[in-house]
Amino acid sequence: MVNRGNADVLIVGAGPAALFAIFQLGIYGFRCHLVDRLDRAGGQCAVLYPDKPIYDVPGFPEISGGELTERLMRQAAPCDPRFTFGRSVVALAATDGGAWRVGLDDGTPIDTGCVILATGLGLFDRPPGASAEELVPGPVAQWPLERNRGGIRVDPSTFQAAHVQTAQQGLFAIGDACDYPGKVKLILSGFHEAALATQEIRRHLTGKRPTVAYSTTSKRVRERLGRG
Repeated sequence: MVNRGNADVLIVGAGPAALFAIFQLGIYGFRCHLVDRLDRAGGQCAVLYPDKPIYDVPGFPEISGGELTERLMRQAAPCDPRFTFGRSVVALAATDGGAWRVGLDDGTPIDTGCVILATGLGLFDRPPGASAEELVPGPVAQWPLERNRGGIRVDPSTFQAAHVQTAQQGLFAIGDACDYPGKVKLILSGFHEAALATQEIRRHLTGKRPTVAYSTTSKRVRERLGRG
């Protein structure tokens, strides 16, 4: 089993794909810590177009970015996520025991079993005092990761990302931050990617072959959601 340090899973970014990953991981008992340079969850949905209607989210003929964020936060709440807003992850390093250490821009280190990069389109950052539109390449853009078409290259069966300086597993990318053959940059694609990444994270953290638990039939899942 992997040493999980301070958090089972550290997620860089707090957009829709990251928020759904909280839920997916939480139903299997993993707690997430999310770090985002913005001052709130939701990513582009919350900052760039909170009132703009979105028409391609399954089950919602129309939903605003703000409402989608609110619903994802409500869905994730039983999983007890931790959020650190207004901070950037500036460093990433493999540690002993199969874990990872990330460093924040205020010098805070966080040890974690897995890292998910869900930094959004272009791996952008917003300088202090800048408007939401004044984005620049963030620290993740400088990390030694394999890239293609501006995204982090991943294995589409697991969404693991390749770090060119270490062969250690447990590093993932989902949402607009990742790229693979056939990638479509839609919110619904990020949800799919979060679900598949979750299954590989389960295997990585526990050393066991995962079986899918269904919320409609699993008593344990319903109990974790407070609906047992």
